[in-house]
Amino acid sequence: MDKIKVLHVFSSDTIGGAEKQTVLTTVSLKQFNEKYEPILAAPKKSFLYEQAESNGVKVVDFKCRGSFTPTGVLRLFNIVRKENISIIHVHQGKLYWTALLMKLFFKNLKIVLHRRQDTRHKWYAKWHYKIADKTLTVSKAVRDNLIKYEKVSEDKVQVLYNAFDFEKWTKQTDTSDIIKKYNLENKFVIGTVGAIVSLEGKGQQYLLEAIAELKKDYPNIVALIVGDGAGMQLQQDYAKNLGVDDISIFTGYQSEIPKFLKVMNIFCLLSCDTEGFGNVNLEAQALKIPVITTTVGGNPETIIDGVTGFLIPPRNTDMLISSIKKLITDKLMSDKMAIAGEKFVKETFSKQKLSSSLTDIYDGVLK
Repeated sequence: MDKIKVLHVFSSDTIGGAEKQTVLTTVSLKQFNEKYEPILAAPKKSFLYEQAESNGVKVVDFKCRGSFTPTGVLRLFNIVRKENISIIHVHQGKLYWTALLMKLFFKNLKIVLHRRQDTRHKWYAKWHYKIADKTLTVSKAVRDNLIKYEKVSEDKVQVLYNAFDFEKWTKQTDTSDIIKKYNLENKFVIGTVGAIVSLEGKGQQYLLEAIAELKKDYPNIVALIVGDGAGMQLQQDYAKNLGVDDISIFTGYQSEIPKFLKVMNIFCLLSCDTEGFGNVNLEAQALKIPVITTTVGGNPETIIDGVTGFLIPPRNTDMLISSIKKLITDKLMSDKMAIAGEKFVKETFSKQKLSSSLTDIYDGVLK
């Protein structure tokens, strides 16, 4: 029997978390599903295109600048017709309307939207969810807010957790060059990974404040801040004002994130206002690193509080300091959290589980 074709659409030339998850979604379906055939529509020579193709997923060239771009609409129409697509799975907000327009031309076509961010829409965007057959969210937090603020019908929105390529992520990686370059030998490293969009950023400001206090009792402590953005200079100046510029390491953007995570003793994702799903929390736990994260957005769904790490309120430097001290002073607890975190990620966010969940979702949409 021929497989049912699902077109995954993402017109992006960049490399980000959403792009990586889209590739992983199509690859997971290809590897562990016998009913649906994933096809990816993405720009040629992009990360999306090359990564999916190299993993055996069929890819078609697709570019679209915005929702109602005529050339984009025409390109998508031609792909759906040529490939005999039954479901379009849209991974990019700006393409929601582009995909939904296809319902005008293909009577039985189903549209699945994927929401990865916890942001509010303008009033007219709410019609996305009324017309779509199903909306998927990366966390319960995003789902609940779609229902609350966008008035999405509860039966039309469902949580689909990100997949995690555990085997690929945890393969042995030599970190000696990182240790040497940043002088981390015999240091206790508290790290974070994320965009630095402002002084506050993804909470890097509060990590700097915490180590300013902690260095009094723990002279070998350092903060390893991985990421880049418009607020980087502000944070560097803030570190200098706090007197911790000598123990605050700003690496800028890095592509080999596992190498940097592996040198950390504690990982922090201190999101302050919004976080659809803190995927980097999974990445740290998979490498047996205890996590401290905030109660913002989908973060609480990425750890088990008190078991694999600690949940704290955003912008709470005192609780951050207290949590770090617990992990430093209680080595046994820290080790137990590290082991529990690895197990949690491996069991909860597997590619097989994603494939199985998507199969059920597609089945339901087609019914």
